[in-house]
Amino acid sequence: MKIWNRISEELNNVTQRNIESPDYLKVNAHVHTPYSFSSFDSIDSIIKAARKENISVLGINDFNTVDGFDEWAEKCYNAGIFPLFNIEMIGLNRIDLEAGHRVNDPNNPGRTYISGKALAYPLKISGDSLEKLKHIKDLSNEHVYRMTLKVNDILGRIDNDMIIDFDEMIHGHTRGMARERHLAGMIRRVIENKLYPGKDRNELFFTLLGKDYLAIEPGDNAKLENLIRSKMLKSGGAAFVEENPAGFIEPEEIRDLILDAGGLPTYPFLADFKDGKYTDFEIDRAKAAQSLLDRGYYSVEFIPARNEYGRLRDYVMYLYEQGFVVTFGTEHNSPGIKPLEVKAGGNHKLDEDLLRINYEGACIMAAHQYRTATEGEGYIDEDGRPKTGEKMEFISLGNKLIKTVCS
Repeated sequence: MKIWNRISEELNNVTQRNIESPDYLKVNAHVHTPYSFSSFDSIDSIIKAARKENISVLGINDFNTVDGFDEWAEKCYNAGIFPLFNIEMIGLNRIDLEAGHRVNDPNNPGRTYISGKALAYPLKISGDSLEKLKHIKDLSNEHVYRMTLKVNDILGRIDNDMIIDFDEMIHGHTRGMARERHLAGMIRRVIENKLYPGKDRNELFFTLLGKDYLAIEPGDNAKLENLIRSKMLKSGGAAFVEENPAGFIEPEEIRDLILDAGGLPTYPFLADFKDGKYTDFEIDRAKAAQSLLDRGYYSVEFIPARNEYGRLRDYVMYLYEQGFVVTFGTEHNSPGIKPLEVKAGGNHKLDEDLLRINYEGACIMAAHQYRTATEGEGYIDEDGRPKTGEKMEFISLGNKLIKTVCS
């Protein structure tokens, strides 16, 4: 409650002129941190970059964990940045899987990414939901452990001393949850740190990764780790391990878990992902929108950097007009540092409509978090439905809250 008490105390000190100003502050509502995997090495680094780019609202959005919330709250607030508290999970719809129907994963039928936006903070979640999160986290670690065994077998054939210590990776390079990208980074470091008398490291990387390795510039660790992950750890790779289906719960269970945690179940649109292609679920936007409403999703998000600007705008404006809360983010869940400012594919800046929609979405989430903490209920009622009749009130309150923190 500390953060909300401080904001409440300061709310009356912000001038009316600043609160009601029409500018749309910069929002990035979806950023991964090292508590799952991040382009950044620390939350401090994220905050520093956000301040440099004048980002006013930031949403932590880690996979399967809320462990970073306390650090996020304190450091965002102290930096004059309004914090949003989110989570991301992956569900598996067995019916879509059997039908070969792609939802928002272009390569895996049935697999469905879902975000929980504006979770209650301090955390308000049942023991059953926490146990589900722990179970999924444990299965994720087990999956990476099994891949690590395969990697060590491959590397051991080259040099018996070249080995990845899984426990050292967990404790030295993660915040308790290992993912494929952590393992890819460890593979790169183990190879690069090994001295080979009379043998070039390039020869070893070429042996493991093939001719695609030749296209990577020396020192480009991000591209090298992405290639390692693609060639060795993904389907068809020598160290690939099929994920345990038990690690994926049904999307409906994830929705209910998010509601239990006081958040807004949010569907992340992949939208156009390659030369105008769409998944089976998303290609008909009207049908997708109605299906989401029927399933209890009233909030959607986009990662605009992967979309062509015109197609992105088309989908966003339609969904906004249908009453969805809409936000944007950058993810930053792969190696390589990129700007935090949200832009569409081709480095295309967002126009005023998209900036406004993103800011309004952030305002609703800010107000939802505040009211959930101070009054027990926010934008979503006890039945999981949005208070659409109070939408403008939530936008106004959220605007005041955000500008109180950022002033």
